[in-house]
This record gives sequence, structure tokens and C-alpha cells, in this order.
Amino acid sequence: MADAIDGIDLNELGLNGECGGATQENASQQLENEDDLATQDVQELAMSPKSRDGQELARIPFVGMEFEDEEEAFRYYLDYAKCRGFGVRKGHVYRASHSQIITCRHFVCDKEGAKLADKRQLGKIIQRRRDTRTNCKARVVVSKMKNGLWTVKTFEDVHNHHLLRTPSKVMKMRSHRHISTTCRSLIETLHKSRVGPSQMSRILNETLSSTGSALITPNDCSNHLRGVRSNNIGQECMAIVKFFKEKKLNDDFFFFDMELDEFGQTRCVFWADGRSRVAYSEFGDVVVFDTTYQTNRFCFPFAPFVGINHHKQSILFGCALMADEKEESFVWVFQTWLKCMLGKHPQTIITDQDLAMGNAIAHVFPSSGHRLCSWHIGRNSMKYLVDLKSNDGFMRDYTNWLHHSESIEAFEDRWGELKATYNIDDKHWLSRMYEIRSKWVSLYWQDTFTAGMTTTQRSESINSFFDGFVNAQTPLDEFVMQYDKALSARRNAEESEDFKTLNSIANFYTGHPIERHAGEVYTRTVFNTFQVELRESDSMLAERIRDGSDYAKYAICNHVVVFGKNCTEDGEPYAMCSCKKFEREGVLCCHILKIFKKKEVPKIPKKYILRRWSMDARYRSSVMMVETHNNAFTPLMKWSAQNMCFRIAQSISSVEMYEKIMPKLNDIFEMVTETSNTLRTKQNKENEEVIGSCSMPTFSCDNDVHGSQVSILDPKPVKSKGRPRVNTRIKSGIDIQLSAKKKRTCSRCGEKGHYMTTCTSCKSVFMKCCII
Repeated sequence: MADAIDGIDLNELGLNGECGGATQENASQQLENEDDLATQDVQELAMSPKSRDGQELARIPFVGMEFEDEEEAFRYYLDYAKCRGFGVRKGHVYRASHSQIITCRHFVCDKEGAKLADKRQLGKIIQRRRDTRTNCKARVVVSKMKNGLWTVKTFEDVHNHHLLRTPSKVMKMRSHRHISTTCRSLIETLHKSRVGPSQMSRILNETLSSTGSALITPNDCSNHLRGVRSNNIGQECMAIVKFFKEKKLNDDFFFFDMELDEFGQTRCVFWADGRSRVAYSEFGDVVVFDTTYQTNRFCFPFAPFVGINHHKQSILFGCALMADEKEESFVWVFQTWLKCMLGKHPQTIITDQDLAMGNAIAHVFPSSGHRLCSWHIGRNSMKYLVDLKSNDGFMRDYTNWLHHSESIEAFEDRWGELKATYNIDDKHWLSRMYEIRSKWVSLYWQDTFTAGMTTTQRSESINSFFDGFVNAQTPLDEFVMQYDKALSARRNAEESEDFKTLNSIANFYTGHPIERHAGEVYTRTVFNTFQVELRESDSMLAERIRDGSDYAKYAICNHVVVFGKNCTEDGEPYAMCSCKKFEREGVLCCHILKIFKKKEVPKIPKKYILRRWSMDARYRSSVMMVETHNNAFTPLMKWSAQNMCFRIAQSISSVEMYEKIMPKLNDIFEMVTETSNTLRTKQNKENEEVIGSCSMPTFSCDNDVHGSQVSILDPKPVKSKGRPRVNTRIKSGIDIQLSAKKKRTCSRCGEKGHYMTTCTSCKSVFMKCCII
């Protein structure tokens, strides 16, 4: 029984507590010391800082003092301890045996108790931290009475340690360190701006110095942020969906999608804002895709779709977080990205050599060219060709075969000779690479536009850029928000280049009309590239090749340029060079420019001016008419039409305008419905087939996150293939070899692992000499 009669404490009935039962202090001993304690308290409180300032002294707790609840009692004792100069913490708690309701609570000095010896450290000399516990007996014991009030039953105020008198030192105690709501909000705001704890504490202390509050330490900032993250565990994915919904309210073209497993846990997330989608319509001819970066505590690989804009800057076409790097995950990401970009396939996609990724690209982008990163292949060649490098002449023949073959036929013929000369079997790494030669050998990519990119360096530069915003412990919802900030920083750099190009005039070195024309149509960065080619053409000689053909041929520096004029009314000249620089990079090479100057061509023909390298490709927030090319419907046209409808709806501000506009809109809608009915039916059938074959549920931006039926769980941490725990980028074999510590080599015995001064053979010889 835990009940009590009037006037009797509940603890006198023998309640069972968490520490083995309730114990009561000797009442007679307490009464004997009561007068001495009160006298000592008054004397010490008279020396406190509050008494010096003329402020009201904190009331001394006494036996029989009543409080509304235990928290009020703890706050009262905490304020008293702050004035006295010691810390407080909550001690033992006792509960009723039948209801487990707290009936007794101990508030003790923070130096109560003693540190126990560790049995594992017996007999060992270990440098331990200084002890902070002195087994102090000062405490307050409050009990809950039958009337519901909490009464002080025991008050001991004798400390066996010195008490602090300086307010600044008292506020450093853990029990007195309280961060205000204003400070907490500032800490979270600074954290979102990627300010570290050290800088954060300096900013807060400088800002709040006039308020007289305690100084904030870096540990205080870290502890608060750790508590915020722990409170958010299990709700990160729902926070992501909520953030995406808010983004879609402000950005009508914002797109996101999520893939869930059968348990409702997140497997993949993809999103792209409206500006990224518009940028893809201009610069989506070449895309770099890479997954060697992890930026969240779930170890999800970060998979950005990266391109290059008109200033040759890296831009993002959207990104994904993937649970694993299996083929089905890549297929989902690629199909979702293609859906986001309204079915527009890139001309070229550059990735690393991953089998699952390659199979997914072949399945989703059958018409796109897939190129492997040349940098990774070069690094792998240093690792896997070690056995062949020992042969004399191999590197010379290998270089001539790979880089100096004149044609594809010559390249394949030289491979047979190289394989026979150095006995390269079919299982060798080089033989396997030869089977996929069309994905990495430059001869097979001469006529394919790559915007000058042959590696995944663009994607890795994006990864290094994100290092300033996220890290491997960043929660998913925080990563999404930091991604927006990183994206804004990239776009600010693009806008700065737009301003510099529009607000400046190019410097001309040759004064040729074709140079002035290039300065008008190209952006600043692309014009600098053009100028380099134009200046190199001044030092070249062109020799006419007379072979009886209808076109003029010229030999320039081991390359052949074919020149002619179109038979149309404008009669624009055209030229083709065997170096294929324009086909690969979209900028005329120095060989063609040499012929254009020789033929006195005043300006660059229209066919050699790519829109993607001009200021016409810059982002414009307003809607403009999009020109049609070859009667092809482009994604930019659809986005422009959507934005126009949105602007019409926003401009309706009266009933008269509504009555005039709605009949016309209804007529347009009926016309569109009639013409697209057949196509819509066909598309619905295709979507049903795709949805029926999908084994994983998805969550897209069309679903309602506010409904009670939607429940998205956080994913489980995964271990991506080949990815270490700490590093954010996968190291190749050669990286590991180069980073490995070199062993010492003895100059006397020739063995590794020691020097001559520590050589054991030298010591043995010396000992023999001494014996003799």
C-alpha cells in the first residue's frame, strides 16, 4: 500500500524505490544541525555577488517548505545553488510500488558520489582525467504528500569542497548553463549557413555581449545541434517531402519523385527545380553522371546530373540519392530523370566504368552515346599494365597504337600486332578494354559532340564544391536544404559571368572581321578559346591539294581542310577539318580559321555558331516565344506554354476579365483535347504497362503528403560498393599505391624496413670484432 493518512509522509509506508527502497535521514541529527546550517548559509550568502549588488537574497530552503511540483522545487534549489556557487543535478527517485508514480526525489550537489575504480585498469599506469566528484553529501529531498504538494523532508547544506564566488565561473557549471531560445535559433540559423561551432560561438558572444548572459562555448553549440539532429531521427524523409511541397508552391516547374520499398522505407530520391529543367533544354546535349560521393549519414551515394553551360561552367540538371548502386536503382533514377526532362535524351553521357550503370544506360538511353571517363582508364592502365611495362618497347608501341592511329582500321590492325608481339591473352585487362573500345577510344568519338569533356571531372568538381555545404554526417533533410544553397551559389557565378559579358567589350588582337564577329556572338569564355585558335592560325601555312575534286583541299600541319560554298541563295561557305575539333567541341579549329582568312570570309557562317555558346542561351525568367527547328516539339516549348497559362491565371483580377478570357480558353482547350485524344490514350496504355511491371512503390510530386495514408520511413544506412567509410571519393589502386608509406632500405644489407644504423648484420659483425 502506498496510500497515507493525513499528516503522514507517503515514504513512511515503506515504498520501493529505484535504488532499492526509500531511506529517511535521522530527524534528530537534522534538528541538531539545523541552526548551524542556517547561520552558515546566511554568512556565505552575504558574500555572494547578488548581495554585493544590493539584489534580494535567495531564500534558503528549509524542512517543511512546500512546492506545487518537483520541477518547481528543482528550480528553487537550482537558483539557490547558483547564488551559493555550486552545481546541482537530479539524484535518486522513488516510485510507488503499484502505480510507479514518483513520490520522492533527491536533488544533490554535482560533486556527489565518487568515481569507481575500473578493474580492467588495476596494475596499469593510465593517465586518467581529473576527478570532479568529492562524495559531497549536500542535498535536498522532496516528497509528495497526500494533498498533492511536494514538501522538503531533508536539507543538507554542508559541502566538503570550496564554493565558487565568481559569477562567470559559476555559469560554467553544467546545471547553470542554459541557452536561451534566441541563442538556439541563432545557432540553427548559423548552422544552415555552414558556420562551424568555433566561429558560431564567437559570433554569438559578440552579438549577446551587451545582454550580460553567459558566454557560449563551441561545445554548447555542438551539443545543441546534436540534440536537434537526435530529435529529428525517423522524420527526415517526411521533412524532405514537406520541403519539396513548399518548393513546388513557389516553383511551378519543380519536380521530385521517391522510390519506397515494401516496408515504406526510402530507397531513392530525385528532384530538380524549374531552372535546372530549362537549362537542360539548352545544354542537355552532354551529361556527366557520377556516384563516387556520399554526403549523408545514411551513406546514400550522391548522384548529380552535371552539364556545361555557355560560360563553360558546371551546371546541375537535377540530382538523386540512391540506396545502392545496383542496376535496378540506376534504371529507376534514369527513367525518373528522363520523365522530368520530358523524354529528351542526351547526345552523350559520360560516366565511370561501372557495369551496372552501363547496363542501365543501354536500357534507358539506347540512342545516346555512352563514353567512359578517360582519366579513370588512364589510372587503371598504370595499375593493370605493370606486367607488360617490363617488356622493352611496349610503352612506345602502346602509345602509338592508342594515340597515333590514323583511322579505326589502322587502330584495329595495330591491336592484332600488339597482342601477338607481347602475348596478351583474352583474359587480360587490356583485352577486355579492347572489347568495349567504342566507349573510350577517341577515334570512335571524333564525330560526337562532347563540349570538350572526356572525363567525369565536372561531376567531381561539383562534389568538391558541395564539400563546403555538406559532409558525410549530414541528415537527408538538411542535405536537401544545403543543396539549394549550393545551387544558388553556382547560379550566382553564372549570373556574374552573364553580367561581365554583357557589360564589357572584347579586346581584339588581329583586327580581322571574323574576330569582331566572334566577339559579338560568343560569350566571354568561349571567345577567349576562339581567340587562341585564331592566333595560332597566323603561324600556319596552307598548301593546296590538287586532286581534281570539286572542292578545294588544303594541307595544314598534318591535317586536311575541305572548303566550299553552298549552292543556296546566301552561298555561305563551309569547311571540314580532319582534326574534328568543331564536331567535338563546337568551336572552329585553327586550321579552318586559316582557310577562312585566306578566302576572306568576313564572319563565321551560321552553321558554325552553336546557340549553346552564345548569350542567347542564358536564362531568362520571362516567357518568350521559342523558335521551332525542323518542326520538332522541344521541352522548352512545353514549359513556355505552361508558364504562359500560369501568367494568364495570375493576371485575372476582376469578374469582367474572367468572363472575357474564359470562353476563349475553353475553345482553346477543346481544340487541344480533340487533337491530342489519340496520343493521350496511347500514352496512358504505355504508363499502365510501366506501372504494372514496377515492383517498388513510388511517391511523386503529384501525391498528397498531408493525407493520413502517406507514411514514408527513413532508410537504413547502407554500405555502397567500393566506398570507404571516411573518404568521400573512391580511391583507385594506383592511389593506394602512391599513398602507401615507403619502406626503408638498408644501404649495407639491401633489405627493407631499416637503415644502416639499425642493421642487425652490422651489429653482429661489430660484436665478433669485439670478441676477437
